Amino acid sequence: MNNNNEEFIRLYNELDSFIDEKYDRYEEDSSIYFLINRFRKSSIPIEKEYAKKLDSIRKIRNLYVHESGIIDDLFLVSDEVILTLKEIINYVKDPLIAKDIMTPFNYLKLADDETNIDSLISIIYKEGISNIPYINDKHIVKGVFNSDVLLNLHFHNVSLSKNTKVKDIKEYLTFEANFNSRFIFVNKNYEIDVLNEYFNNSKELYKKRLPIIFVTSSGRSDGILKGIISPIDLIKNSKK
Repeated sequence: MNNNNEEFIRLYNELDSFIDEKYDRYEEDSSIYFLINRFRKSSIPIEKEYAKKLDSIRKIRNLYVHESGIIDDLFLVSDEVILTLKEIINYVKDPLIAKDIMTPFNYLKLADDETNIDSLISIIYKEGISNIPYINDKHIVKGVFNSDVLLNLHFHNVSLSKNTKVKDIKEYLTFEANFNSRFIFVNKNYEIDVLNEYFNNSKELYKKRLPIIFVTSSGRSDGILKGIISPIDLIKNSKK
């Protein structure tokens, strides 16, 4: 085999072995095909693109398996294919993690006990920010202000004025009070494909949408808020 063809097989086997190790796979079916299907189901554009490229790479590799002995006389693996395979290996081995894609704490719109409700409503409708974390003085998330809260207040006949503050209605901002949404907490090291699965599967598994993920110091609800992740963050930050 020429250098590219040898390198192609080596890289393919490297990726195949790493997938087995990373996802703790011991099935007899193809690990490469497992990754292709995983990428196909992703909402991350770069992973959908990788699914198409990796499927073509898989077919090339299968030619070597089934047509060994004559395949080198038929074609040579191009430099572009080698580079693509290396790019996919790097993506799988060194994925983006929560801290790479989150909106950091200092850039967040936040609410505390003294925040005026009228200003939060203005942020939602004028700035298009759907969920505003409600935090205490230790920067621990205690709830979320969003349109669900406004519906809940209306349902319970709670009237608002320009002087109403978060502390006056904070029982309606708790996570339990959100009837359409759920919220989860992760630490800064969660990989992008795990975050993607959380967003994709929430509605099916919990009958509630997952609008944002909180990144905290401990990865739990009692940790200090470090940032938040939305589905848009996954899409716009998916390319390194």
